Order: sequence, then C-alpha cells, then structure tokens
Amino acid sequence: MNFIFLLGGLVLGWALGANNTADIFGTAVGTKMVKLRTALVVASIFVILGAILQGSETTRSIGELGKINAIGGSFTVCLATGLTVIWMTRAGFLVSITQALVGGIVGWTIFSGDFLNVDSLGQILKAWVIAPFIAFILAFIIYKVFQSSINNMRANLFTIDYVYRLGFLLLGALGAFSFGANNIANIVGVYIFSNPLKNLSLFGVEISALHLLLFVGSLSIALGILTGSKKVIETVGSKILKLSPLAGLVVVLTETLVLLLFSSNTIRSLLRLMHLPALPLVPISSSQVVIGAMMGIGVARGAGRLVNFGVLKNIILAWIITPLAAGFLSLVMLYFAQNVFQVTVRYPIRYVLDNAAMEKLERAGIPITALHEFSGKVFPNGRTFKMEIQKKGHYRSKEINKIIEIARVDSIVVDSLKLNEIPKKWFTEGELKEFKKLHGRTYVHSWQFYEELLNNEAFMVDTSRLEEVQAFSKKMELLIFLFKHPYQ
Repeated sequence: MNFIFLLGGLVLGWALGANNTADIFGTAVGTKMVKLRTALVVASIFVILGAILQGSETTRSIGELGKINAIGGSFTVCLATGLTVIWMTRAGFLVSITQALVGGIVGWTIFSGDFLNVDSLGQILKAWVIAPFIAFILAFIIYKVFQSSINNMRANLFTIDYVYRLGFLLLGALGAFSFGANNIANIVGVYIFSNPLKNLSLFGVEISALHLLLFVGSLSIALGILTGSKKVIETVGSKILKLSPLAGLVVVLTETLVLLLFSSNTIRSLLRLMHLPALPLVPISSSQVVIGAMMGIGVARGAGRLVNFGVLKNIILAWIITPLAAGFLSLVMLYFAQNVFQVTVRYPIRYVLDNAAMEKLERAGIPITALHEFSGKVFPNGRTFKMEIQKKGHYRSKEINKIIEIARVDSIVVDSLKLNEIPKKWFTEGELKEFKKLHGRTYVHSWQFYEELLNNEAFMVDTSRLEEVQAFSKKMELLIFLFKHPYQ
C-alpha cells in the first residue's frame, strides 16, 4: 500500500518536469540556439544527475508551515498539488510547483487543525513578490553590460553564434543539474520520513533508501520533461517577448543569480557583514524570476511596448490561482481520503506545557506567569493551543510561535538500528557509538533530544560557528523524524 501512496509524488514529479523545464531551456529554444529535442534530452539527463549526486535538503521554511506525519497525507497533498499543476500546464500557463505545494501544505494544515506558522508563510509570500523585481533589475543591468561588451568585440558572426550556442548548452546543463538537486525535495520531501523503499545492495555497492527515493523521484521529473513540457517551453520562449540570443542568455544567468540570493547562506552572511538587508532563505518561483528578467530586458532594449501583456496577465493570474486551487483541492481530497476511503492522512499532534517546557521557556526569556494555568494540560492540536494563548493578550506573534514549538509533543524513541536508513557519511564512528548508548532512550519534546546531543562532546559541534550549528540542526531534523513515534 505504501508503494501506491508514493504515486502521488511521482505525479507531482511529472508535473514539475513538464512545467518548469521552460525556466531552464525556454529562452534557448525560443531563440533557436538549441533544438527542442536536444534541450529535452540534456535537461532530463542533468536533472537525474543533480538529484542523485547532490540530492536536496528539505526546505526548512516549507517544513515549518506544517509537518505532514502520515504517508496517506503526503500522497493526498502531492496528488492535489500535481493535479493542479497539470491542469495549469495543459492550459499553457507557467506556474510554480513550490507555490502549488505551499498551497497544498496549507490545505493539510487547515484540515488537520494544527498550527500554521504565519511568520514562515509571510516570509515565503514576501519572497515571491520581491524575487521578480530583483530579477528585473539584474537583467536590465546585465543586458546593458553584455550588449556594450559585444558591440566592442572584434569577432565574426560565426564565432559569436558558436559562443551563444555553447553558452546556452552549458548554462542549461548547469541549470538542469541545480534544478534536479534543489527541486527534488518538492517531489519526495514529504515522503522522506515515511520512505517505503529499503536499502539496496547492487554489485557490492550499497545504495541507501534515501538515494533510491531521489532516483525514483528524478525519473518522474525526467519523464515530465520528455513528454509534457513542449507547450510551456513555447510560451516562455516566444509568446511573452521575442528574445534575441543575447537576451535569452541573460535570462538564464539572471535566474541563476537570483536563486542563489534566496538560497545561499554565504551570500546572506556577506550581506549582513555589509549591513545590508539579508533576503529570506526560502523557496522562490523560478517561473516568476524568468518573467521578471524578461521584463527587465524588454525595458533595457526599449522594447517594453513589444511585451505581450495579454499573455503576461494570464501568467500572473495563474500565480494567484495556483496556490489557492491547490489548497482547496487538497482540503477536498483529504476529506474524501479520510472519511470515504478510510485512509490515515494525519496523526494527532499534541501540545503540553510540562515542567521541562516551562523551564525551557524561561531560559528563552519568555515570561511564563500567564501560562501557569495551562501547566500540565494537554491540547489536541496547535490551533486550539494558539487560540488559548492569544486570549491572554500577553504575547507577541514570535513568542506565541516559540511557546507552541517548545510545547509540541514529539515522543522521540531512539532506535540506533534506524540509522541504517540514512547515509553513513553523515556521522562519525564515535557519534554512532553514542547513538547506541542512547538506544531506547525516550524524549517528550524534540528539543530535549537536540540539546542532549548538542552538549555531547562526541558530536564536536562548535556552537560559536553558525555554519556548524546549522549543519547539525539539519541532521537533527532528519533524526527527530526518524525516531519520532507517529501515533504520539
């Protein structure tokens, strides 16, 4: 049955490949620099390589919106998201899987009655608005610089044509590799902690269940690229704005730079050192970035009047409709899955302010006087708990989120045998020995497990170095879900 549930992610993978390949090769095909068939083959190969060789970490900001803790819920949300994107793709609209997935997760959170992190959602929505404007400005500047440089070049047309074609292929291959590495989480991220696949030994080489999952997900993306992306590629490549080879190359380069701005910790740290506002590290729509870049080029060329605003209006409308449609469809499908087909789509998540949670809140600098009446009381879901705290009127939004996070009951049971399900390179021999010592240990809250390991000398985490703490936190997220008892 679990393998059947995995089909929801594969449908979503097909939709991702069919819709978002246009972000990589749309301009190359539209400018006649790369043949459609070549673009599809190169994109398919490098998407698979990117997913397998580099993989993808679950995006923290999406995970914080709502954690789907049952494979039936994962299947339903993925299926609702995939069907929404397929519908929009068949209509020829350029939409974002991330937008649809956020809508689907929000739908699941509403259905489950659990906590929706409004701050995290706000950061994602803000990024969706800012990213196209940054792309607009960067594309304008890059186009002007490149145009000036080419005008000063002393090269024949054949050489320039060769450079363009080579540039499109190299950037397209790199873009497809990054696309597979970064977007595979949208396909298998909701399954990573309920993976129905097992480790496989092939010709003496052990392949982890995680890498098998990444491979299967990447195959579904490649299939979407090969069988369903032609119409959207044509929309991006020629119907919005007629692009020259130079403009097409600028679009691909701009997309790469903007995605880095919203995903690189290094760039974020540099911006802070320069006392500049740091952009949130959240998933953004590559489709929106491409459209913003095209508009910037149009203005740089003095050809804003040539932009097909009719097509552009429909795409912007699709960006608004997509998350709303995915959220609504997710709600409807979750209802039928649970009440008609008797599928478990969620396990209840409880919240309790026990003594340990109260002490943790005090250490975090949050006053607990108004919370004493809730001490020891168990709340059935995050929404009910949040409403009770809000009634007190003593806490700001961030404090409420922190209280809910600390009070969440995770029911961690350390099982060192489950470590075989994750890549061995994640932990040293010394760290694995410590896990064996903790075998059978239980923790009510996940942060208790996190703090115990953080304070263990065997894990050698330098808390003064932000990058080490962040890397450790990502490992802990996987372990916590691995050791969490689903029924709580």
